[in-house]
Amino acid sequence: MQQIIDMINDGTKMTESEHDALVYEVGLALAESYEIKYDPKTLIPADDDMAGRVLDAAIDLLEMAGVYSIEAKKNIFIPREKTLRSIQNSRSYLNIGEGRDKYLLNLNDAEHKMPLIMGGPNASPVTPDMYIPIHRSYAKYTDVNAIAPAFLDMPPVNSMKKGPSNLMHAREAVQYVKEACALEGRPDMCIVTPPHIEDPVAAVSVANPRFMGLGDMQEIIPRTDLKITYDELSRIYHYRMTGSNYMSSPMVLPSISTDSPEQFAIKIVAEDLKSQVIYGASVAFKYPAHINPEDYLKTLWASFIATAAVSTNEVCLQGAVVNNFAGPCTEMMMYETALQTVGYVACGCDILSGPVSNNGSVPNHSAGLDAHFMAEIARYATKLSKKDADDLCMELYNRYKDKLMSPDIGLKFSECYNTETIEPTEKFLELREKVISDIYKIRQKKQKMNRIR
Repeated sequence: MQQIIDMINDGTKMTESEHDALVYEVGLALAESYEIKYDPKTLIPADDDMAGRVLDAAIDLLEMAGVYSIEAKKNIFIPREKTLRSIQNSRSYLNIGEGRDKYLLNLNDAEHKMPLIMGGPNASPVTPDMYIPIHRSYAKYTDVNAIAPAFLDMPPVNSMKKGPSNLMHAREAVQYVKEACALEGRPDMCIVTPPHIEDPVAAVSVANPRFMGLGDMQEIIPRTDLKITYDELSRIYHYRMTGSNYMSSPMVLPSISTDSPEQFAIKIVAEDLKSQVIYGASVAFKYPAHINPEDYLKTLWASFIATAAVSTNEVCLQGAVVNNFAGPCTEMMMYETALQTVGYVACGCDILSGPVSNNGSVPNHSAGLDAHFMAEIARYATKLSKKDADDLCMELYNRYKDKLMSPDIGLKFSECYNTETIEPTEKFLELREKVISDIYKIRQKKQKMNRIR
């Protein structure tokens, strides 16, 4: 940590807008010089060499554009050698959970391995009365290896951003999730820090190993566009000193520093590298949130090739959040989940989190069966080549592309689950079977066409 502080103190004075412009200009030039090109006919690039070029461009971006300290108003230019040493020193394995629910996650270059399934509402709002039942619905499935909790939707929301209210509600959320897991006979499964903890005091308090276990995972949602804050660094220092696992989950968006999918892919990988060089995170998560329907395929392409760049070169353990426009108990959400799952598995992602419904905006629209469905599709995707996975993804996209501007909102948990038994309704189960059957048929049809050719 002292080394990071020294780097900030020795940084170059610069305004935030100057840094944004530098990231944009350098990213644009790197995409051209490394010949990184988006093909609108392909979602999952089979070119491992291009994935490697994306990584090289991201390393150069850190060296040439740097990481900006918000409070110090200084830019840290990170030498290529330092980034490469950080990659060599990244975690090669991670233990999460305890007892019967302990899970060992290994870093390797297998592109089609089964990812860890971190099921849960993943920051979607859930009211107190539904908080335990909804999280129980995820813990019920043994192929859900960890829980990514909901945002505890309690008024007044503004009071939860800072101070004692933030701490109180964060602790309450942890207790609810722990109780939900215990009720399903899984008291030791890994849970992630409840979302939206903006107060570093609350975050540090919740991270006490006597409250959350050492098998649990802390989370920071850092500033994006290659920026850092002192609050983030304070939290990181505490996590290291207590031996806590922690992940960095920037909600990376196409923004003022990017206007092409090629630039966006480079920036996603650069954020992963920042999580290693600056934060020393156990896991780097990508969360291409709030996708613009008009840029849907471009954003997914960027996220997929960024995943391949990190996986193929064994940069670090990485995760991805599966984020959907539609809601639970709809064909659209299942097809959205399936496309992203197949893409991330084909590109070598280590952890899949979610799936998130309705862009995380509708209260109580989360259900465990969707995470179980994601796990089933992930197992199926491990058997596909990149070419087969790409063909399947494009077919899945055709199933819902016309609804992106007006997605199916879906059903509340209480409408698609029996809240007493915590079991999905027959309608929900039948829908899952229908979509899975359709996915198998798509694949069989493709295989038949290939044999004819």
